[in-house]
Amino acid sequence: MPLWQAELDAWFRAHHGIINATALHHLGCSVRTVRRMVDRQQLTAVQPGVYLSRQWPLGREQLLAAACARNPSALIGFTSAARLWGLRRVEDRRIHILVPHGASPKLDGVIVHRCRRIDEVDMVQRADGIRLTSPPRTLFDSADLLGLSAARSVMEQLLHEKRCTLDTIVGTYVRLAHPNRPGTRTMADVLASRPTWRQALHSDLELRVLEEIERQQLPPVESQCPVVLADGRVIHIDFGWPRWKVGLEVDDPAWHAGVEERHRDANRDRKATAVGWAVPRISKIDVQGTDLADAIRDVSVILQRRISA
Repeated sequence: MPLWQAELDAWFRAHHGIINATALHHLGCSVRTVRRMVDRQQLTAVQPGVYLSRQWPLGREQLLAAACARNPSALIGFTSAARLWGLRRVEDRRIHILVPHGASPKLDGVIVHRCRRIDEVDMVQRADGIRLTSPPRTLFDSADLLGLSAARSVMEQLLHEKRCTLDTIVGTYVRLAHPNRPGTRTMADVLASRPTWRQALHSDLELRVLEEIERQQLPPVESQCPVVLADGRVIHIDFGWPRWKVGLEVDDPAWHAGVEERHRDANRDRKATAVGWAVPRISKIDVQGTDLADAIRDVSVILQRRISA
């Protein structure tokens, strides 16, 4: 077995079965050897100068790795990067790459976006050879494709999971915003809709509830609102109007399915009621079905009674 064969196998294991001509040369494979491997179907050309080992299937990860191997300046971007980061409410399954303005890669099955402003802080190099945009840059670029509601949800996810800070997201917008640049208009609306003091929402369900609260024009609400119990302990409820001691909890079955969780929630509710708080709960079924507007109207009634009192 040639000396380079073991290194080539290791490369394939680390790079989803993808390699380009430059890497093959560095490993010691001559042009003639590469041609022979292609003729024997040991390698398949998936892009010009980019090859897939026959030991690997041609899937999405291989296509992403091939796009990066084809062009050293290319980044997986937009909703493709959002999927790699595990961001929610991403329905677009197309492959998007971002390249500097002036670059003209021809990549089969890939949507190419060009931009004059790609800074080092926007780039993340993975060990498997895939380069992608950073979380805040991904949010900015994807905002128009996601739409306002989904972009708001993704921003809350990034903040809750501490992928970046609100200052970083605002700084990314300030740095990149341009009337003709995708993401600018939607991100302006996303940032304008969020008070800087608000705690990050924990789930997409909470974002949908907040949007209905806003739609019905209830008073400004505090997320992760602290409530001081009689024994001095502090609990945090999903939403709260502390001036009138009205709260709202959003139950996700993933968090509230067990007996112990239900017992804990009932205990919290009882302790909050003992210090004068009204804390109704709404479920995932309420949020995702047709009852969300009705549930928030009920909360509005409770609020109005407290305000009148």
